[in-house]
Amino acid sequence: MLLQSILSQYVTDDVPEGPWIRFVLRGQKTYLYDKNNLAKTYETMKRSDFEDPFNGQKGYYHFSSSHQELRRIFRTAEDFAIGVNTLALLLPYSNVKILAYCLMDNHIHILLEGTLRDCLAFYDRIVHRLAQILGKRYGISGVLRSHDLDIVAVTSEDQMKKEICYIHRNPYKARIASPDGYRWSSADVYFKTHQPNGRHVNSLCLEERRRIFRTKFAIPDSYEYRDGVILNTCFVSSAIVSGLFNGSVEYFDFLRKYSLEAEVEEKHGVHLQLKFSDAEIQERINDICINEFHARSVRHLDRKCLLRVARIAAARFGAGRAQLSRLLGIDKDILDRIL
Repeated sequence: MLLQSILSQYVTDDVPEGPWIRFVLRGQKTYLYDKNNLAKTYETMKRSDFEDPFNGQKGYYHFSSSHQELRRIFRTAEDFAIGVNTLALLLPYSNVKILAYCLMDNHIHILLEGTLRDCLAFYDRIVHRLAQILGKRYGISGVLRSHDLDIVAVTSEDQMKKEICYIHRNPYKARIASPDGYRWSSADVYFKTHQPNGRHVNSLCLEERRRIFRTKFAIPDSYEYRDGVILNTCFVSSAIVSGLFNGSVEYFDFLRKYSLEAEVEEKHGVHLQLKFSDAEIQERINDICINEFHARSVRHLDRKCLLRVARIAAARFGAGRAQLSRLLGIDKDILDRIL
């Protein structure tokens, strides 16, 4: 079943100015944009010609915010912890299951099981809570609401496997960490014979719960946490994912596939390629130097670290070879070989 057009006033052949939501099924794209309330967005969809491939029943949807936004969502380890805990804390009050997720500094990926309406409502609550906490912390309005959003319907087991591994390969693609070595994703919860032990939430008094998890709502007593972060084993439906793969060998084989990004992105359709100015990329390069290498600028980096900066800037922000050559002083022929 293919996506149909939404009401004509919401559809355009060109990419509209954001924020926008893009629904993708087998490469066909439909745009519904400038909608801050995702629950209301669903009501608009019902009144339109949009066809949900799961016909209003439970299905699988990959939600991802734009990965080429310059504005960071998560700036510190504490910010990332708030992000992970947000998923865990909101889940008991929703009708969805989390199959996989990955939080990057400037975008997020979540693979959900549920009706499209419930998935939209859950994502909306995530955005609202992060806007409240992180927006207030940094004096930024519209955290995540200013980001473009892709929603991809997952309609086959093969696609599901690729989407899951694509999500977990994000830190590797960005040259940050190996998939299962990245702390802010669900990659560590599958096919592990030995899971980390945590402290039970029910061992905390009410005041401690509110201080650590920043919530007044009840937290399931079964939840465990470590270093202020609720463990993935408590809220990620790992058994569903593990059942998809023919054992851990197939799962890790999918993770190792270098062609995975191209295959999944082709399935998603051609992504909008944003072009950032030299000044904007330079600002992010400076951030990379500080956060990744503890250096004030590229002038304080050796050649090996400089090449790593080039890879990170290209992967995270779409910086081109010519642009990186100008900003980093690296010969374009060298960049052609490493990127």
